[in-house]
Amino acid sequence: MFPSSLTDNYLLLTVDKPQDLLFMRELWDKYSRLPGLLTARPLDYPYQKGYAYDPVTRKYYALPSGRVVSDKRLRSAVKRVSAEASRRAKKETQQLIAGAIILAVWYSRMRDLLAALYKTVWLVSIGGFLFDDNAQRNLFYILMLIQFKHLDNFASQIESGEQALNGLAVSRAGMYGGHGNSLWQNIRLARAPEAGYTEARRILAPIPYERHCHDSGDRPGCVEVAARGWMPIAEMPQWGECSCYSNCMCDVIFR
Repeated sequence: MFPSSLTDNYLLLTVDKPQDLLFMRELWDKYSRLPGLLTARPLDYPYQKGYAYDPVTRKYYALPSGRVVSDKRLRSAVKRVSAEASRRAKKETQQLIAGAIILAVWYSRMRDLLAALYKTVWLVSIGGFLFDDNAQRNLFYILMLIQFKHLDNFASQIESGEQALNGLAVSRAGMYGGHGNSLWQNIRLARAPEAGYTEARRILAPIPYERHCHDSGDRPGCVEVAARGWMPIAEMPQWGECSCYSNCMCDVIFR
């Protein structure tokens, strides 16, 4: 059953079936508090409401006011959508533990959920559906392929018994949903040099939203990374690389 083929993963991440589009819009519009952002129009498009996107400045504008949608609001929206995906992933795993669904069904639902989450976050980062193209999707596929390899490994460990069906499995499943925020931050890291920035600084998420992690020997800790202050962008650990893995809710600023 596992792992999925590269072709399967490619189609999952780069082709949107009608049900995929409905899933993505439901997830974003219902939980982000910025409904309609995925269908933003170009700035020069004649319309009166919704959102416009400027690919030069990479800014969204709320209409009819014309106000910029702040980076803070976008980050908060991504975190809310990621939290909902995490909740759903945990629920699916609880159903698997209870025997309400079989492993194959769990695996299929997890793949669909995570593909919807990651594609949604990626699309928001580039301006929405109208600004999507094949080159963008192929880059996204390369960026996300490792996550689906991790999911295949998770499923294989459940199948073999190496991963027990317990609370740890539920928490592990939830981390895949939490990676929506990690993806958003890593996209920002990757694009910062294009905007002329050279340094980055990690900002710890406020307590009680996160229990900040420390160095674990093989992984850096967010506390220690934040304490370093400003550093070259290339030296900033990506989200998912620290001891908290994809649970990280920290932010990053640039100069």
